[in-house]
Amino acid sequence: MTYWWRELSGWLLIGLAMLGFVLVYELALGHFLAEMWVIAVISLVVFWGGIQLLKVAIAARICQQAQDRLYPAKNDKRTK
Repeated sequence: MTYWWRELSGWLLIGLAMLGFVLVYELALGHFLAEMWVIAVISLVVFWGGIQLLKVAIAARICQQAQDRLYPAKNDKRTK
């Protein structure tokens, strides 16, 4: 169940980065170039972190499913 928290956190970071990119666009329209670049770099790092969290969550889920198939629990009701 812990991988769901990672996946939710990853989507949250991606959403925050998208809001940052919208702010960058608005600043670019207002010709605030110095402020735009700072927020753009921060948004890129946050977006990259969100993508990394999603990749880790998906890998954890796949590993958990593979482990469940390789080593089924003896008291598991699904195997009966």
